Amino acid sequence: MAGRRLVWSDPRIIDITKEFIPTADEVWRLQGVQDKDAIIFQEMANKGHYRKIGGTRQGIYICSPRGELLSSINSLKADDVYEMIKSGLDKWNTLPLSEQRIQRDLNPTAVHRWEKSYPDQGMVLKSSNIDLFTDPPIRYERSDRSNIDHVWFSKAEARLWLPEDPQEGDLYELPNSLKDRLFRFHLVDNARGQTLPFAPQEIKESHLQIEVIERLHTSVRIKITGNSKAVARGKWLLGQNDWAPNYDLNHGMQTTLLGEATYDIRIEKFTEFEMVAIGKRNGKTENNGRKNSPDSSYIGFLFTMAKDKPSDRIAPAFVDIYNTDWIIQP
Repeated sequence: MAGRRLVWSDPRIIDITKEFIPTADEVWRLQGVQDKDAIIFQEMANKGHYRKIGGTRQGIYICSPRGELLSSINSLKADDVYEMIKSGLDKWNTLPLSEQRIQRDLNPTAVHRWEKSYPDQGMVLKSSNIDLFTDPPIRYERSDRSNIDHVWFSKAEARLWLPEDPQEGDLYELPNSLKDRLFRFHLVDNARGQTLPFAPQEIKESHLQIEVIERLHTSVRIKITGNSKAVARGKWLLGQNDWAPNYDLNHGMQTTLLGEATYDIRIEKFTEFEMVAIGKRNGKTENNGRKNSPDSSYIGFLFTMAKDKPSDRIAPAFVDIYNTDWIIQP
C-alpha cells in the first residue's frame, strides 16, 4: 500500500490521468468468478502484462469502455507506471469516437459482491497495519510497508461491545464471537502481504475487557484492554476454501490491545472508536512477504471508525469465511 501511494501521488501521473476515469477493485474476485463484469476483466487481463490465462491478475490496466486492453503493468515504480499510462493514452487517442463511448447495452452487473453485506447500521472499522522495529514502538523506527483492511460488525454485534445496562465502573468481557472475529481474521501478519486466518482452535488465549469509564445520559465511554495468543501448527483446519494452503502451518501471533470508544445508546451507534494493538508475529505464510524477514518481529495495528466513502466499503479480506451468518454468500 505504501508503494501505491507513492505512484499515484506523482504529479506527472496526477496530470496525465485526468484523461481517464480511475477505478479500483479487489482482484481476487475479478480474476476468479464468472460474473459478467469479472469475465470482461479476465478477457482483457489475459492479454496484459502476464500474457497468460490463470494466476494472479494484479496490476494497473488502461482499457477502453468496451474492455479493449490499451496498456498494463504491475509495478510500484512511478517512472514505469508513467510510461505505461502515456502508452495507453496514445493508443486511446487513435481509437474511433465510437470506441471511446460506453455501449448503451453494456450492463456488466454482478450477481454477487461481498459489499452487498456491508453493515450500514452496524460498525465498520478501518485497520491500518505496519511493521515495527521496536517494542514499545518508536515513531521513526518503523517500516514503510503497510496494509489496510476493514472489520465488519452488524448493528446487533456492535451493541455487544457494551454490557446490557452500562454503568460507570462496570467490567465486561467481550463475547467470544467478537473476540474471535478480531483475533482470527484481523490480528494477523498481513503488513507486507496476504496471509492466512486462524482456526478457532488455534486461538490459545483470548481476552478483551471493556471498562465503562463514563456514562452521561445516552453517551457511554469505554476503555478497551486485552491480549491474545494464536498458534497454527501442522495441518490446515478450516476446510476447503479459497485460502486452503498446500503445506503444513507454522506461524503465530501474540497481541496486546488498548483502546477507547464512545457509544450513543439513543442512536445505537458508536460515535468514536480507536484501538491500538502491538502484535509479535512468528513464522511465515506463503504470500505474506516474509521470505527475507526474521522469524519473529513486531506489527502495529490501528483500528479506527471507517468513513462513509467508497474506499471504506471494501469488504474484509476474510469475509468469505467470517464467523457470522449475516454475510450473504454466493
